[in-house]
Amino acid sequence: MALNVASRAFSFLSIARRKYIHAAASARLLFTTSKHAAIQDGTEASSASMNADVQFSVFYRFPYITVARFISRLKLYQTAVVVAAVPPTIYYYNVGEVGLEACVGVTAVSTLALIMLYIAANFFQRVVGLVALSTDQKLVRLSHLTFFGGRNDVVVPVDDIVPLSDVGERSTDVFVKVRRYSTADTLYMSLLYGDVTNAEVFHKVFGVVD
Repeated sequence: MALNVASRAFSFLSIARRKYIHAAASARLLFTTSKHAAIQDGTEASSASMNADVQFSVFYRFPYITVARFISRLKLYQTAVVVAAVPPTIYYYNVGEVGLEACVGVTAVSTLALIMLYIAANFFQRVVGLVALSTDQKLVRLSHLTFFGGRNDVVVPVDDIVPLSDVGERSTDVFVKVRRYSTADTLYMSLLYGDVTNAEVFHKVFGVVD
């Protein structure tokens, strides 16, 4: 009986996983398209429209952004599989083929996975992987992850960046806050583990930090 239940659950999860991957890919395409099509009052634009006329030079890199992307995607797929196991578990519990402990256990694990996904995604989406300055030194491009682990470029004026010294950040902190005057959204950048390739440009954009 246990083998029969496991076989049915595995078949159900395989179908659910295929449907989820297809839906996630479609949602990602829609999200990316809409994200890069929006321009907000000239202070934020997509890289597709900005890079057509403006060239950027990277002066900051976070070498572990690829690891963050991998963890973000892995957590997303892991959560999808765990959550997809809940419906068949409840079904087999109702027909008497699965015990109450197993049903409660799967539900608890899926709930915990959703909470951890929210926390992880909320953090990784705010980590800056690349920072670049335009050739005319008027625009800054901040590259960070999307919910699905893709790349999103935010282009803003240099004058919109709040100096790190005004935020009260220190270079010894693992992550410092990157804030802008035009929005309350906050990004995070690591000076401790990041690679600043041009200190002069960095100070021009973010100011001098202790």
